[in-house]
Amino acid sequence: MALNEVNVNGESLNYVVNSAVASGDFVVLGGIVGVAETDAALGADSSYYATLRHIGVFRGTTADAVTVGAAIYIAAGATYGTALTTDSDTGSNELVGYAVKAKGAVAGDVFVRINN
Repeated sequence: MALNEVNVNGESLNYVVNSAVASGDFVVLGGIVGVAETDAALGADSSYYATLRHIGVFRGTTADAVTVGAAIYIAAGATYGTALTTDSDTGSNELVGYAVKAKGAVAGDVFVRINN
């Protein structure tokens, strides 16, 4: 073990998040992408915290047709949620990961491998 290691298992870490973050939400914090394992909870410092998982495949929703390997985004105005899109909106939407299963162009589930 390296003497400067601070987390042996960095797959799930606590972060300050929006108070409305719910378990299962995709969350984007700058260049960090995760899925909330917990609902946001008020901490002793009056900030809200949630545990974000950084590794795995997670379910979101989209009405877009999706191919395996398609880039999946969350809207730029949103930093959390489960409503996703295949539209990069010319780089303004936030990349959350890549589809691992194809689906047609109807509202439904999309399975996303987190981009970390």
